[in-house]
Amino acid sequence: MAMRHRLRSIPFSSKILTYVIICSTALFLRVRVVMSCEFPEALRMEEADPPWISHVRAGPATATSGGGTVGVLPHDTEYFIRRSVMEVHYPGAPDRAHVRWRCSMAYNNKLLLKRQDHLINNFYRCVKINFRSPSLVQIAWSYEARKFDLALCGDEALTLDPWLLVRSQSLHLDHAQCPFSGGFDMKLTDSQLGDSACNLMLRPMRLETECVGGDGVTFDFVSSNCLPDVRMFVHQRTLCVANWKDQENHYVVLRRNEDSDLWCFVMPASKSLHSTKTAYLYSDLACMQHPPVSESASPSKSPSLPSSGKSPRYFTLRLNTRIYSTLCEDEYSACSSITCNAYVERECQRSCRVCDPENSFSSCEYPRRLQGLWQLQDIDGTRQLQISGSNFTLARVGNFHCVTYPDGPKRKSRVYTAVTLSDNGCRPRYSCLKIKRLGPAVISYSLSHSFTWPGLQEHFGSKICADDRFFPDPSPLDDLYRSYQGSGKPVVSLSPKAQLVNCNISAVMNVSAELLEGYTCQGKIYKHCEDPTKLRVEYNSCGGDGAAITSDYRCMANFDGHYWEKIILLQNIHKPEDSRCFVFSQYYPGEAYSLLAAQCDKHAFEFARSGLRKPLARVTFNLQGDKCKSWSLETVTVPTTVSSRTVTSQPQRLVNSHATMGDQSRQGHGGSGTLELVEGAEPKHSYREPGTSVVQKSLSVENGETVESPTSDRSSGLRLWTPVLSVCVYSAAIIAILQMPLT
Repeated sequence: MAMRHRLRSIPFSSKILTYVIICSTALFLRVRVVMSCEFPEALRMEEADPPWISHVRAGPATATSGGGTVGVLPHDTEYFIRRSVMEVHYPGAPDRAHVRWRCSMAYNNKLLLKRQDHLINNFYRCVKINFRSPSLVQIAWSYEARKFDLALCGDEALTLDPWLLVRSQSLHLDHAQCPFSGGFDMKLTDSQLGDSACNLMLRPMRLETECVGGDGVTFDFVSSNCLPDVRMFVHQRTLCVANWKDQENHYVVLRRNEDSDLWCFVMPASKSLHSTKTAYLYSDLACMQHPPVSESASPSKSPSLPSSGKSPRYFTLRLNTRIYSTLCEDEYSACSSITCNAYVERECQRSCRVCDPENSFSSCEYPRRLQGLWQLQDIDGTRQLQISGSNFTLARVGNFHCVTYPDGPKRKSRVYTAVTLSDNGCRPRYSCLKIKRLGPAVISYSLSHSFTWPGLQEHFGSKICADDRFFPDPSPLDDLYRSYQGSGKPVVSLSPKAQLVNCNISAVMNVSAELLEGYTCQGKIYKHCEDPTKLRVEYNSCGGDGAAITSDYRCMANFDGHYWEKIILLQNIHKPEDSRCFVFSQYYPGEAYSLLAAQCDKHAFEFARSGLRKPLARVTFNLQGDKCKSWSLETVTVPTTVSSRTVTSQPQRLVNSHATMGDQSRQGHGGSGTLELVEGAEPKHSYREPGTSVVQKSLSVENGETVESPTSDRSSGLRLWTPVLSVCVYSAAIIAILQMPLT
């Protein structure tokens, strides 16, 4: 009763204040505000690092004023980002003072910044950081306000800066899949110089993208007289560094492999029924949703540089799709109305009757023993290969129709000439395939670099399959699509069901497996006593948590690697999409490497040991007395405690260009792509078709722990609000009780 009197003695206004504080605290936790904050680790610099650069302009590489080395692209802005401080310098405007921002609060996956420099000390802005690749960042900025206001971090208050931030020193490692494929006749308009005179030529300039997997985006300006001021060659292949999409456009950052020149290519995202599209190529690295109306109107349009600078230079590309359904076609529609002569016959083969469109090639069939459904497991995910009749169809790479030429490879050589015909405007391709059987359930293939129609006029067979056509793509693609000469990519049979092979392991192996992030697992590898086609990988302890990982595999093939090397190719019994190998060397006894199946070629051991190819695990082992061990083939141990660990694999920069700072803040300074460390896991960088929706995630910090929650899950949001409402109702009930008269 005394306690009751003491509670009643508290003024009612204080009780209301208590109630407000409790509810405010609950709401505070709901919106996930963190009063102290830092910039994402992947964005921060070390003391000696050159700065992030922005407002990158077309032109030859120069030295940066921020202490970088020669080779940095010309730019107007530099960002120095360390922990909670970001300084913006303007080497393009030496008379302009730098601006210093301090991160004062993390709020709903955004950062509230306070300006702290010698000019102003009481302005606030909010930013949202979007990682387009580990070396490319795009920032959304709010307007400036004189007072602290969380409304600055509302989505409607943020404007995406079209000028990207670039980390020059690591840019060459970044790569992303190009988000669309197709071929187009092209007409150009320069934002400064107007229409190209070559728009009037009969033979059109061309743009082609990903006509065969790994091709990237290729510009064909036909003649040096047609080259715009865009720092390209007449025939220029570019790599896709990063891509992302909004409701209107695809945005693709392109890089020329020879150096670090960058462009932003903006293509409409809508699948229009019309064959004509209008795209934009920015030679200054600004990815704008719409081009500026004029050179003099609102010159900057950049939230980070609001009062100075000039509009980015860009080129308007008017693209028209023309379908090439045979190897006997005209290059342009005017062929039907011009007089044929020796000069135009090559460009107007169909109209000049140089060839027969009904009989433009002779088809052949792939051997019946190769036909079926196969699986490729590589660092960019899992792809299916279908071999049926005349068609060799590899997902996200292309369809290769078997054809024969009089001077082509002999049938018994297992080398096949092929053509690729598309309905997306790409011109036909001539390619060569080398196929080798490694076991009853495994084959390997090697794909040549292609010739583009009508590039060949004679000696088709011998030129298409010449040895010098087999080499990998430039780094960072390397052998992702095309193998090194003399090697190939193993693929595993899915159907028809094939015969397994003996695992060819002579004794139980005591192993220590070193995973790429430094974790070490102790365990055993052994084959089954009753069924020698089965292999178990058993890790009894991994790192300090003592996690157990057990995976059972089928042995799909045993084959030779390079000279004294042996390879055992495996498929996970409980997860068939997981296929990998162990490669052993007589020259390094007691040492082995585990790699994804597509990397298991004659270079596997050498490249894994030297660091050119990053394996799933480096294994040291010694042989035990037992030859085998038995286990129930019906059981499996599912790992649960180490699923958050990651190991990297080449290429290092296959990344999600839609990642925000929350997704990147837990990665290292390089921010490279990852593969799940769990035995049997598939790569994180699995392919996603353009347009496929992804549940976006928001990042928060509660009691020092990172929490991710899908922002699109309404029922989840309701559950998160329930504790808040409960606290408020409970507090109101307490206050009501305190106000009741004593009886």
